[in-house]
Amino acid sequence: MQQHLTRIEQANLIAGHAVAYATAFLDDRHNITQLANNADRLFLDLLVIEDAETTSFLVPVKLLVITMMRTARAARDISRWPSHEDRWHAVMASLVELVIQESRQLKKDGA
Repeated sequence: MQQHLTRIEQANLIAGHAVAYATAFLDDRHNITQLANNADRLFLDLLVIEDAETTSFLVPVKLLVITMMRTARAARDISRWPSHEDRWHAVMASLVELVIQESRQLKKDGA
C-alpha cells in the first residue's frame, strides 16, 4: 500500500533535502557543481509544491536554495570568489539553521 504525503509533508521533505545538500557543500562533501545541480533541482521542486498551505514554511527554504544558487555562481568567478567565499558560507550556514528550526516548529505544531 502506498501512502501519499500531504503538501506540507512534501515541503518538509524538500526542506530536508535542501539542508542536506547545503550541509554537504559546507562540509566539503559536495563540490560547487553538485551544489549548483542540487539547487537547480530543488528550485524546480519548490515551484511545484508551493500553495497556500506551504507558502510561509517555504520562505526560508527558498532563501536557502537561492543562496545555494548564488554561491555556486560566485564560486565560478574565481577572481571574486576568495573574497566572497566566507560571506556566502556564513549566509548558507545561517539559513540551514533557520530551515532546521522552522522544520522542528512545524513538527511541534502537528502539521
